[in-house]
This record gives sequence, C-alpha cells and structure tokens, in this order.
Amino acid sequence: MQETKNAESLFLALVGDIELRQSRVRRVGDWCFMCGASESLVSCRCSFPESFQCVGQQLCSDCRDAHRIVADHIKGMLAAKITDRVTSIRATKFNQLHTAAEVVDEKWGTPFEKQLQFALSQADPYDQARAEFRTEILRAFRAARFSDYQTLAKELVREQDRKIKSLLARYYGGCIR
Repeated sequence: MQETKNAESLFLALVGDIELRQSRVRRVGDWCFMCGASESLVSCRCSFPESFQCVGQQLCSDCRDAHRIVADHIKGMLAAKITDRVTSIRATKFNQLHTAAEVVDEKWGTPFEKQLQFALSQADPYDQARAEFRTEILRAFRAARFSDYQTLAKELVREQDRKIKSLLARYYGGCIR
C-alpha cells in the first residue's frame, strides 16, 4: 500500500515538473527559453540566433548542444552545391531535416499550419538560389515558433546514421558479389 502511494507521489511530482517546464517554454525567466529547465543555464552562440530565436536568451546545455547540431546541419546544407540530383548533399541534408521535423511534429501533434515540416516544405533544394533557399529554411523556424531542438537534433542524428548505414550496406554488398 505504501509503495503505491510513493509511486503515485513520484508520478504526480514528475507530471507537475513536466507541466511547469512546458509552461515556461518561450518565456523569459531564470530557466531555459526553449525547454523550461532551470539547471546549468548558458548563452547559446549558435550560428543562427535570430532564426532560432535564441539571441540574448539563456538555454540549458542540452538545448545549446542541440542548437549547435541543427545549425551545423543547416550550414552544411546551405554550403552545398545546387544540383538537381536527388542524391546531392543539399537535397540529402534537406530531406534529413524535413524527415526529422516530421517526427517532432507528429510527436507533439502540432497543428498542420504550425508544423516545422510544413514551413520547411516551402523551400526547394533543387531550384532555389542560395539566398532564397537560406531565407526559406531559416524563416521556417521562426514561422513555426519551433522550440524542441533536442528532439530535432536526436532525429537528425538518427537520419544521418541511417544514411551512413545505408551507404555501408551498399558498399559491402558490392564487395561480396
């Protein structure tokens, strides 16, 4: 009986902490601007502070690291050559970002018009000039008021790992023949 009460108390405390953190997201205070955590706050210094809306905000170290992963991915995508091949670096990185955003949007049940993946769909990795493509990609984060960079970074890493595994399987499959 006591174990059940202890488990219920722990569950209520966890739920209360989650709700508190969610109520703090995108609000200025003594907590992380992106996730609401109140431990180990630092300034972000990512490559796209205006677009990621972290300029002048305090972030937890996990959100800061996630910003860096997403920003580095986008920098690589924007630096890639413009080609019309599906396997180009620019298209591959765009597809990885779009797929990762889709997973995050589905996780939270985000309304379609506020989804990051919908906002990213306005960009065209094949035909848009560099400046136009950059503007559309970065505008997507502001338009969606996106804040779950930790999950997005995890999904991006998962997508990149999937690509590497696919390339390795193809390489070793060719060696076996």
